[in-house]
Amino acid sequence: MSEASQNPPKSSSPILGCLLQALGAAAIVTAIVGCALYAYFELDSNYTDQADVSPERGRALIPPAATDITLDRHFPIDHEAWFTIEEKDLNAFFDEHYGRGRGQELDSYSERRPVSREKFEERYGSVGWAWHEGIVSYSYSARNGGGQTYIHDPSTGRTYHFSRYW
Repeated sequence: MSEASQNPPKSSSPILGCLLQALGAAAIVTAIVGCALYAYFELDSNYTDQADVSPERGRALIPPAATDITLDRHFPIDHEAWFTIEEKDLNAFFDEHYGRGRGQELDSYSERRPVSREKFEERYGSVGWAWHEGIVSYSYSARNGGGQTYIHDPSTGRTYHFSRYW
């Protein structure tokens, strides 16, 4: 027997072995961090009222009188929320938060706009929310330049809030 057949071949490069181990460890850490971020940002959270909503950024954009709240956070900071509120309380929140809170008078009720059937069914038809002529929308800019859209059904109080930051 030759000497080469008795001894196992040596690694051609010890650096290659270290590199493969480092890449494997990095992949594991990335998977763990990714799962943690997904669990934090992409899962719906349900709350009975606005005071319980976390994080603060989501709570600040949901009216204090809102109940039956579902908050869906999106990585890194956007969110969608569903909640129930009477229109007078929703308007009071808008007038304070987007008006007086910025040193301006606001009559949010006069700024509401009807929602077209086509747009509504395209966006909300799949979640079982039925369109009717009374559904309205409100849109505001946040102080940081992000966009806030609220779709509200005055007959049921059901409201959808779509928030985007940039």
